[in-house]
Amino acid sequence: MLYRLDPVKQSHLIFLVLVLCAIIGPLSIDLFTPSLPALTEAFDTTPYMAQWTVSIFMLGFAISMLVVGPVSERFGNCRTLVGGYAIYLIATLAILFTRSIEVMIAARLIQAIAGCFGTALSRAIARDLYKGKNDVRILGMIGASLVVAPMVAPVLGGFLQELWGWQASFIFMLAIGVLTIVVVRLLPDENKGNPDASFADTLNGFSVLFRDRRYMVPALTASLAFAGAFVFVVGAPFVLIGAFELSPKAYGAVFAFVMGAYILSSMNAGRITDKLGRKKATNLSWTIMLAGAAIAFGSALLTDGQLWPGLALGLVVYEAGLGLFLPSCQAKALSHLDQHAGTGSGLIFFLEMIIASGVSFIAGKMVLDNTLPLAGISLTMILLALALSRFQHSDAEPAPEAA
Repeated sequence: MLYRLDPVKQSHLIFLVLVLCAIIGPLSIDLFTPSLPALTEAFDTTPYMAQWTVSIFMLGFAISMLVVGPVSERFGNCRTLVGGYAIYLIATLAILFTRSIEVMIAARLIQAIAGCFGTALSRAIARDLYKGKNDVRILGMIGASLVVAPMVAPVLGGFLQELWGWQASFIFMLAIGVLTIVVVRLLPDENKGNPDASFADTLNGFSVLFRDRRYMVPALTASLAFAGAFVFVVGAPFVLIGAFELSPKAYGAVFAFVMGAYILSSMNAGRITDKLGRKKATNLSWTIMLAGAAIAFGSALLTDGQLWPGLALGLVVYEAGLGLFLPSCQAKALSHLDQHAGTGSGLIFFLEMIIASGVSFIAGKMVLDNTLPLAGISLTMILLALALSRFQHSDAEPAPEAA
């Protein structure tokens, strides 16, 4: 009989396995970006084609979030993860042995779709194992790891490139994929799936979720709040470097402070929620996010958008609230789902990506020569999220009090 980790006695080991599952996708996106020039030379291709090996992965990530739920509901969470990482390994091997940039791009798409299964299912498994108990803590730690991984990946990839060349990053992906397949088999298999379910039955989960206000309201609320912070990631370089002429190094320091606030908050979300209770912790997160958006927008209004530290400070505060808010919101969306938890977990990620991308597109159409546009978007997103949170199902917790 295969040994399984005990959810109570070995929760820390389970947490490490879930984090490993969650970060393989984000790591694989950026790990080899320092090798793009070397890859361009090795494949005798253009920088444009080489960059597609990164861009196509983002498309695969989005597809993965829609595919993983129905697959897991038919075959179970653990079998879906093992199968996904097996396909990930095959795609990685194809990358290592091909000399065609087109084949590599296609393999990267497959690598993304299969390798990102764990990013969604780690949340679903945490929900199954720790429903109503440690779910916020584990979801918060997973959220923090998803931010840390893309920040660490290019640094690690740079060392690998200098030591052994562009193939080294993919050999590292191969090794971490093998390790993940081994440790995933140690997870308690709470969801064994329904192999007899038809394709139509598995897709029906999306219809059920879209009609479920208890799911959709917190999922969309989380997505709107996330978009209010994500716009800083895509717009801040144009404002801080382009308009205010900060050096890339100085911008990197500002970015580190902003992301650091989110990471620290996410890592402590469970502890704060356990101490205050979910309702008070949620209200606290709303207060912090609204305060951050108000600081950014207020400073922009008072200075005609000419005080970048006001935007930076506001976003630090906003991210601190967001790190506390997202795990609780995600746990709330999934907590009542006796079925379709895998689909629900993937759909949350997909909604966050789609809404954040749409808001970023709008920001890209603006003239970003001062802080007012970004501050205004962040404030608008959090106010929309707060307004949406009022439309709760009658059985759900009361909407948070505005602070």
